[in-house]
Amino acid sequence: MTQQFYQHLYMNIENSSIKRDVVRENILKIAQEIFSKYGYKKTTLDDIANAVRKGKSSLYYYFNSKEDLFQEVIQKEADILREELSKVLQKDIDPAEKLRDYVMTKITTYRQLANFYNAIENDTTAVEFIDKIKSQYYQEEIRMMKRILLEGARQRKFIVKDFALVAIGITTAIRGLEIPLSAGPYRSTDLGKSVDSIVKIICYGIMKRD
Repeated sequence: MTQQFYQHLYMNIENSSIKRDVVRENILKIAQEIFSKYGYKKTTLDDIANAVRKGKSSLYYYFNSKEDLFQEVIQKEADILREELSKVLQKDIDPAEKLRDYVMTKITTYRQLANFYNAIENDTTAVEFIDKIKSQYYQEEIRMMKRILLEGARQRKFIVKDFALVAIGITTAIRGLEIPLSAGPYRSTDLGKSVDSIVKIICYGIMKRD
């Protein structure tokens, strides 16, 4: 009898935990859409509560504040991008092709997240943790790029003297192209051809060769 009681209690707790995770994920998804549309400053917890059809007070069961919710949404976006780029690094392909896939995946994923990231970029007075998350992820990107360069050098495909510096340079260049190719005037261009041109310049430069 006692064993059955505890088994039943455990199942109730487990089911409650699963339900809580599902509701929390739904709130994050809807909050992501609202933040991307209105930005951090103009979005209120009332807006999000109405969208998820819950009382504002019930949101505090899942998140401590609007800032806490916003931070979770940003982290979720960063995790999506990190996961997609990690898949590229695991591919067993030519380093130059991997570099192309990396750039392509980066910009393609950025296009999918463009509205949200634009909201962050334009919301300059949002919250301090944004800069911290951006800085952490930028360092991760540099490490990923350095890994591709080292792989290319080991295979004698790339000639690189300062891996850290070159990784920073390429990563910075790609970051500068994200908005123009995802939400700017070049959004309507053929992404594959644009990325091919970029990677060609990265690998071969712009000097004319006889």
